Amino acid sequence: MTHSAHFKCVDSNGIKGLGDNQYSSEAWDIPSEDAEKLVGGNVYFHTTKNDKSYFGGVVTKYEVMEIDAAHTKRIKIYLNATKEAKEQAWNGKDHGMAWYSGIIEN
Repeated sequence: MTHSAHFKCVDSNGIKGLGDNQYSSEAWDIPSEDAEKLVGGNVYFHTTKNDKSYFGGVVTKYEVMEIDAAHTKRIKIYLNATKEAKEQAWNGKDHGMAWYSGIIEN
């Protein structure tokens, strides 16, 4: 079983190209258990929950980051971009303040 997740990410904030179609996205405030489930699955990035995804791909690994002493640890996601990850509708948690769909079992 694979997993996926949708993220609200305005203006590609925190998404960086690493070359060879590989990217990273940081600094997400999600549990490391969720990040572990996403390895091998897909992530989708949206400007708003009403807009289809503008970017995404298959998660290859993740890393726990510490921003500073005042903040909790954050997650950096590494992914291989895919065209199939574009134009996907938001799925998962969609209440007004949701910026993360939660883990979706595929």
